[in-house]
Amino acid sequence: MDDHPVARRGLSVVVNSNLGECEIFEADDATAALALADDERPEMILMDARMPGSVPPDELCQALRALLPNVVIVIFTAFDDITVIHACFAAGANGCLLKDTSEINIGASLRALLAGQLVCDPRIAKQFAPEFARRFASRTVKLTDREQEVLALLAHGCSNRKIAQQLCLSETTVKGYVTGLLQRLDASSRLEAVVRAYELGIVVPGALTHSWSPGGETSNL
Repeated sequence: MDDHPVARRGLSVVVNSNLGECEIFEADDATAALALADDERPEMILMDARMPGSVPPDELCQALRALLPNVVIVIFTAFDDITVIHACFAAGANGCLLKDTSEINIGASLRALLAGQLVCDPRIAKQFAPEFARRFASRTVKLTDREQEVLALLAHGCSNRKIAQQLCLSETTVKGYVTGLLQRLDASSRLEAVVRAYELGIVVPGALTHSWSPGGETSNL
């Protein structure tokens, strides 16, 4: 979803060259995007953070998430307004890529997203930390050993299924742990939970940076 036809065509070429031939649908404003999503039920949605129309990007993310609970929503933008991007993550976005990202890293990021990971360009990710440090510097959160194990695997980009395999737990049990972590860290997404935990010193420094650098340029969670 982008209001520039040339940008949409270029992104379509990148997607097809990295993911194989895909059926791609295009929309140039928020209203058209919602209607198209309802009709075609896509597996992934790449949307510009500045779509024309009266629907703010976070509200569009929220509407798309309500319409398609399992869709992968990726913010693909030329600007890095942390407030807008944070709101989109809170509303259900799975990732954020900047438009000057290399084609190789776009491909790697899209594959990671389809595999269930959250993805954030490091230039965006590094801006989250100061914000969360200010908001949660005075908070103390104590986690059980099992919660710390689940959190560490979240920080390395593991899906619920992968965490279940690593810890010999059921996916239902892992889902319960993840839900509990989001609540305890007052986070609305897995990405936000890991960033907040990092700032509170719960995630070992270095683990977050390491887990956010597939291909050397793009960040995974």
